[in-house]
Amino acid sequence: MGFDGENSIEVHNLSVAYNRVPVLWDVDFELPQGQIVGIVGPNGSGKSTLLKAIMGIIPKSSGYSKIFGKDLNKLRERVAYIPQRESIDWNFPATVTDVVAMGRYKKGKLFKRLSDIDKQLVADAIEKVKLTEFKDRQIAQLSGGQQQRVFIARALAQGADLYIMDEPFIGVDMTTEKNILEILFKMKEKGKTVVIVHHDLQTVFEYFDYLVMMNTRLVAHGPLKQVMTNENLQATYGGQLDLLTKLQYLFKDKQFPLREKGYDDK
Repeated sequence: MGFDGENSIEVHNLSVAYNRVPVLWDVDFELPQGQIVGIVGPNGSGKSTLLKAIMGIIPKSSGYSKIFGKDLNKLRERVAYIPQRESIDWNFPATVTDVVAMGRYKKGKLFKRLSDIDKQLVADAIEKVKLTEFKDRQIAQLSGGQQQRVFIARALAQGADLYIMDEPFIGVDMTTEKNILEILFKMKEKGKTVVIVHHDLQTVFEYFDYLVMMNTRLVAHGPLKQVMTNENLQATYGGQLDLLTKLQYLFKDKQFPLREKGYDDK
């Protein structure tokens, strides 16, 4: 479970620059616990940079962030970070079980043998993402969707309270996406918090409780139905927001179905 009385993530006046060019500028927000949070914005808007700054992977130019009201280093084991699949070396010689087991190694105990309990938690995590039959397979031999599920299993094995995921649905088919989403909903039911960088506006209503909209600067954050307005969409995407997306949003707002019967969802 999470931590009583605290936000899952706090970001205060956070800025990040590459070669003195701002990528994030004065971002400030708080996220609640126990919800599935989407971070949306156009390409190059700083979404992935935001996650990396929160996780301490890249330096902040200014500002700070907290996890459950504390510095990340004081409870790093309670946070699972799943990077973009393309940033991972999939040729590394490791099996599915090897990768998932990494979620059970604690800081300073990397060479300690896993206990029987640890091994059972690893097996349970692999089962939850439906990869038991592939547990001894090299990760390079898996499909893109299977690889993504391996890293979700590693996060599950870790037993974290906060899951930070960078574009987990990129390069996976719709069936895999729905399977991953089902796992995330179950995590939410257990009080876990899931924060996802997401690219598909058509699915935000189905996936998220809470939304962060950004384009280098923060545009809006809050409960989905409050912040998903045409004004905020325009401020976030500008000319990149095509007519189809606008119409789908308006239909959804009026409780009409997003897709016509027989619509191909690929």
